[in-house]
Amino acid sequence: MPKSELYTEIVGQKVKLTNLEKLLYPKSKISKAEVIQYYLEIAPKLLKYIRNRPLTLIRFPDGIEKANFYAKTKPDWTPEWIDSFSITHTNETIPYLLAHNEAVVAWIANLGGLEIHPMQFSSDQENPDHFIFDLDTPQNFNWENLKDLAFELKVFLKEYGYHPFIKTSGSKGLHIYVPILAKYSFDQLLRTVKSLAQEFVKRNSSLATLKMNKEKRKGKMLIDIFRNHRGHTTVAPFSLRGKFGAPISMPIFWDDLESLNSSQDYHIRNYQLYLEKKGDAWENMEAYAKNLHDAKTQINLSIEDSSDKLADYNKKRDFDRTSEPPATVIVGKNNQYVIQLHDASNLHHDLRLEVDGVLWSWAIPKGIPHAKGVKRMAIQTENHPVKYLDFEGAIPKGEYGAGKMWVISRGEYKWISKQKEKLKFELIGEGFNKSYSLFRTKEDQWLIERLDVEDKLTFVSPMLTEQMKHVPPKTKYLFEIKWDGIRTVIVVRDDEIKIYSKSGRDLSMQFPELVMDRKKILISNGIFDGEIVCIDKQGKPEFSRVISRMHTKGEQSIQQVSRKNPVYCYLFDMINLDGKDVTNEPLEKRKEWINSIIKTNGHFRVSELVEDGQALYELSKKMNLEGIMAKRKGSKYWIGQRSDQWLKIKFRNHADCLILGFTKGQGDRAALFGSLHLGQRNNDGSIVYKGRVGTGFDHIKMKSLLRKFDKIKRVEEYVFENVEKRKETTWMEAVLECEIIYASMSSNDTFREPVFVKLIERE
Repeated sequence: MPKSELYTEIVGQKVKLTNLEKLLYPKSKISKAEVIQYYLEIAPKLLKYIRNRPLTLIRFPDGIEKANFYAKTKPDWTPEWIDSFSITHTNETIPYLLAHNEAVVAWIANLGGLEIHPMQFSSDQENPDHFIFDLDTPQNFNWENLKDLAFELKVFLKEYGYHPFIKTSGSKGLHIYVPILAKYSFDQLLRTVKSLAQEFVKRNSSLATLKMNKEKRKGKMLIDIFRNHRGHTTVAPFSLRGKFGAPISMPIFWDDLESLNSSQDYHIRNYQLYLEKKGDAWENMEAYAKNLHDAKTQINLSIEDSSDKLADYNKKRDFDRTSEPPATVIVGKNNQYVIQLHDASNLHHDLRLEVDGVLWSWAIPKGIPHAKGVKRMAIQTENHPVKYLDFEGAIPKGEYGAGKMWVISRGEYKWISKQKEKLKFELIGEGFNKSYSLFRTKEDQWLIERLDVEDKLTFVSPMLTEQMKHVPPKTKYLFEIKWDGIRTVIVVRDDEIKIYSKSGRDLSMQFPELVMDRKKILISNGIFDGEIVCIDKQGKPEFSRVISRMHTKGEQSIQQVSRKNPVYCYLFDMINLDGKDVTNEPLEKRKEWINSIIKTNGHFRVSELVEDGQALYELSKKMNLEGIMAKRKGSKYWIGQRSDQWLKIKFRNHADCLILGFTKGQGDRAALFGSLHLGQRNNDGSIVYKGRVGTGFDHIKMKSLLRKFDKIKRVEEYVFENVEKRKETTWMEAVLECEIIYASMSSNDTFREPVFVKLIERE
């Protein structure tokens, strides 16, 4: 049993924990110690949604079966290292608790603060950054109808350009959150949310209502929008609830709503399974923040004659051929901007600022400056119409600016200073909350310079996959070759390129040909996911060759082997584009960007997606490749997490094994070895014998293995049954691992038809 009271250090702060054995959930036998442990484990995720937001707690100091109370005011005896934020209500000013780190979360849990309810703004930004629809169920409301209504609300909100997220309430209902740019007052927000809710209820009047009075609801679902008032709170994502079983208000993916049986499906004893498999469903939610849809239309105050301001734009375009917006001047608030990636004759960025009913526009060939003090050429082009703020698409061949265009960042800007020849401004939007200056050098030529502190791009852990035996349906997935090489994260920053292994080890020195190909990646800054391979004359990857490259030492030797045994890096995904996190963008769009950015067939290449997975599977099998990948259409990129959005399908069964020893070779293998004894480790640490593998080697690979074997300590004979060639075996410590493929398991639990694939290189 845990101690009743102890002091512990959490993120450098000493925290007192008391009455740890007290049962806060008596029927479930969940103690305060387990509650504190939960909150410490979940704190890194929880803090994303409560950090520095005024909090209301629901405290259960003696457990859920006894009295509970709302706690808004920061107690007098709160430690000095915990901050507060004061809000003046009608009759009083309340100092609300703020949680800024894991130590505060543990302190709250120790109070019996099972439920944590944050406000929709933070202490350093008092505008709301999301709005909430609380689907509040009446008694006997059908759960399936509730889910249907949630799906309907999702579709409805997407019609208005929003990106809704969903979580269980942990009680009876569901909560739908919509991220917005934090630039609107609560009054503006409530007007927008109310109009949305009224329209939605009008379309779904048989199931939903806005009436707060329970008697007037007539068994319908309440769409509760009143949580969007300033000072109101909603239970936080990942907060416990004070109900039997310790349910959690759990963020989930929309795909998982269909199989949800209750708002209390996820609780303190099972939440880890979901997170291990799926991760935080609300990861990078802020990247989806949008303008309020009706605030955008309010900007369009009047329309002027376009004859002067957009004359050049109009003259250069045939609007019977291009889908670009017409030359209409719309006078608004002069505070919107867009950055677009434009794959025209040369890949470049377009920066556009709304001024007097049009968009002042610059083409920036080398991209928006990433670091403070860096200057880049910006060529001023013709004014564009305000509706170009949202333009994406392909400008047809033969038209001015022919090529594809994508919106990279969209938001508002404000002037720092505005002169005829020099402009200073701050961007406030998706991935570009940064300050710049533009100054004219001559005619239409300007220089753009970053003014504030730079954002350094660094290594991030790549997304992981799950395994599947069969090719999934092409209606839901796209497919590509599974490259057999070294998984890598490529970080491009100005003139520098860094190459990292999947564990974060810097491999840049090992692959100089990739470093030298920096200029063939046509953006200034970015992070890519890929695989480094050596390929034979038939285009097949050879794992042993690329591993040999990774372990080559000495600058001169590395340069020599880079010429004799060159590598290629197949890029298959993108994590960051010029400082903007793009992991929430759909797979297809990320792949389009890579295809535009990697233009030449140098050492960087694009791993292509195809639609016919079965055909790719058969072709790859015929070529004796390792397998194929299936990637769900529209999926996002999960940094450092395993997800069933990416599936690997291999041609035979694969297994990782310990190498226990080797047998004496015969014939042309007399100076080498004959076969390898294989084992696998049980959960208790013991080793079980799995037979021998004698194929999959060439002489080069065998010599390389023998050099490794020479460095390993010899041991006495392992005691296993059914071991062949026991007297011809040299046994070793089980420190090396290898991957094999095999047909099936034999009756004595050894591998049938095993083939050696490669050593497993542990970082």
